[in-house]
Amino acid sequence: MSTATPTAPHATHLRGTSRRGYLELPWGQVHYRRSGEGDGPALVVVHQSPLSSATYEPAMAALAAHGLNTVALDIPGFGMSDATPEQWSIPEYATALWRIVDELGLDQVHFLGQHTGAIICAEATRRRRDRVLSLIFQGIPLYDDEERAEKAAHYAPGYTPAPDGAHLKVVWDRIRGLYPGISAESCSRQVAEYLSVGPDYGVAYRAVFAHRPDTAALKGVPTLLLHGGDDVLDRMNDVVTAAFPDAPLVRIEGGGDFVAEERPQEFADAVAAHVLAHTSAAGPAGAPAEPGFTPVHTAVVDVTGGRSGRARSRTGALDIGLTRPARRQDGDGGTDPEELFAAGYAACFGGALGVAGRRRGVTTGPVTVTASVTLGAVPDGTYAIAARLSVGAPECPQRTLEDLVALAHTICPYSRAVRGNIEVTTEVTGGS
Repeated sequence: MSTATPTAPHATHLRGTSRRGYLELPWGQVHYRRSGEGDGPALVVVHQSPLSSATYEPAMAALAAHGLNTVALDIPGFGMSDATPEQWSIPEYATALWRIVDELGLDQVHFLGQHTGAIICAEATRRRRDRVLSLIFQGIPLYDDEERAEKAAHYAPGYTPAPDGAHLKVVWDRIRGLYPGISAESCSRQVAEYLSVGPDYGVAYRAVFAHRPDTAALKGVPTLLLHGGDDVLDRMNDVVTAAFPDAPLVRIEGGGDFVAEERPQEFADAVAAHVLAHTSAAGPAGAPAEPGFTPVHTAVVDVTGGRSGRARSRTGALDIGLTRPARRQDGDGGTDPEELFAAGYAACFGGALGVAGRRRGVTTGPVTVTASVTLGAVPDGTYAIAARLSVGAPECPQRTLEDLVALAHTICPYSRAVRGNIEVTTEVTGGS
């Protein structure tokens, strides 16, 4: 007689290895899973419906390794959380989210929401911007009125339990139809999640279809658009990037809707880079203070004479005349602030691209970063600048390079400093 050897929980297992707990709230119990230490940046993760926080179980340890205090919760009525007493609206889910955050003892937080979770996080942020340090949308459904109405009528028809179990095949086929590339283990877990909600699994969908997100109210909140390249909402990139023009878009190739379990390290790296870049302590009256800052290097340059003067670094390595661009003639040896800024941005971004490549385990080959910085007049009579980065790596596949460039924008101090302040366009040219 043989004895089976116990194995570690599969990555798609409902339980996993994270610390788990329950909160007692007025409408019932809320289940959550947690990783990391309490003094790390607080990341609250809200899943898509009708699934659960188990989607994020494979990435929890990697997020903790980055120092994040991550709480992935089961939306009320989903996973192992109790159902709501009646149909809730998105504002009611958002109110509940803040009640959960308070019960967890968290103050300022970063929100990561996927699909339904993204809509809830957006509304929660709109209500309490003072407590949200940053947002990560792992696919946010910004439907127009026509699609919202069509989905409300047909998208989640539910199922009827059958004595012979035929409804299990109905659920399986629905999941397979939505996500044909997922593993059998992941599909099995999702069947269990559908069944835990009950035959009417579309309750949160109805809330989403009835809600119009106020994306304009989120302007100024540091936001990252992050999802797998094959996510079902990848089709909405044009609409979403138009709604969040200052948000970098990171697409993780080889991952779909469940990129947190398919590419957990890449997912955690991208999430942590954004969270750590936008973490701050609470300042006076609850206002965000300056992020923690550890000096690494200080450059000191003395400029006399303004744009027509001279720039000298304290090290002596830089000693160059400055010339107004409009007055520059052939043979002039001077430079201008825009050229100096372009040199710094290109060099820093090239370094950030190298970091991104190491995080992804990718060798890019030779890389050239060209920065163009333009000085221009604006309608109020003052001046502003705009920047353009051209990144070329002929030995790196185009899609891979695009992913690395998006990640580099979350790493590069120059990109972070100008985000939301000046227009930065990026041109990426990789290999075939």
